Amino acid sequence: MQDYTDLGYGRFDRAVTAERGTLLGKVLGLLAFAFMFTAGGVVVGSRLGPGTYLLGLIGSLVLVFALMALRDKSPINLVLLYAFATFEGLFIGPLLDSFIGRGMGSIVLDAAAGTAGIALLAGMYGYTTKRDLSGLGSILFIGLIGVIVTSLIGLFLHLPGLYVVISMVVVAVFSGYIIYDLNRLARTKYATEGDAIMFTVGIYLDLLNIFLALLQLLSIFGGGGGGGSRRSSNSW
Repeated sequence: MQDYTDLGYGRFDRAVTAERGTLLGKVLGLLAFAFMFTAGGVVVGSRLGPGTYLLGLIGSLVLVFALMALRDKSPINLVLLYAFATFEGLFIGPLLDSFIGRGMGSIVLDAAAGTAGIALLAGMYGYTTKRDLSGLGSILFIGLIGVIVTSLIGLFLHLPGLYVVISMVVVAVFSGYIIYDLNRLARTKYATEGDAIMFTVGIYLDLLNIFLALLQLLSIFGGGGGGGSRRSSNSW
């Protein structure tokens, strides 16, 4: 996950409550547009074929680091955000096209619906709870490292059961990250446009990784065999 700048927590008076609502609205708006660009990237990636996998991987990695460096440089920060989302679409486009080509489009829809449900429940809890969940970050990071190490081992063992365990842990870890990110957002008193963009990137990656993990699980249990998954461009 991205390590966002500590923007400071304060008392929640009316002005702060309004600021929280404004920040949430900005993040959700940016997130919606980001996924629209991802959908466009998926369409392009599906038509260009498997070759876009590497292009999407390298492009999204470069862009996310550029975005971290230029987060407060407007309007380039928005350009980088949407370019990053588009390259993520190029990355997953061939994968989704392979599911649809094998008549497994319903699995893609089920994974998307499951992701939406998890995001709604986890996000609502993280945003509305009165608890400070900042300590959750270190626990989730350890879980993420464990996922990365186990995934690397899985590249050599090729055990379907291990893929199932990894995917289930990924869903749990990134559901936790949604709670953590939304809790941080709710407790942020003031935020710049760059801060809103980095919150968007973090939540975007949370959702994308849950979607890919659910896609893996549904594929395995649906007889598709599954395969390796990963945490978007800078993930597992």
